[in-house]
Amino acid sequence: MGFGGSVAAMLATLNNNKRERTSRFDSKHRTNTTSQNASSKLVFKKLNDKDLYEVKKQIQQKASAHNKKVAVLTIISLVLLAALILWLFLDSGTPLV
Repeated sequence: MGFGGSVAAMLATLNNNKRERTSRFDSKHRTNTTSQNASSKLVFKKLNDKDLYEVKKQIQQKASAHNKKVAVLTIISLVLLAALILWLFLDSGTPLV
């Protein structure tokens, strides 16, 4: 078996690529996270009920329009696929059934 050289090269590569595994919970790698978290809090705008209803209605209208567009494109592509298959069978001279 002549794979001793390749195994030795593999082991040498693995030994050279070893690094110290660190944990994200090690205290020596953490740097003042309390001040970073305090300044990076997200602030959201508050909407009243009327604005919230308008946004919800707008999202529903966009979703409905998208669903209609997908349905139309699906039907068109299925009709074109059926026409292509029918044309290929009729052009080849073989019976469909």
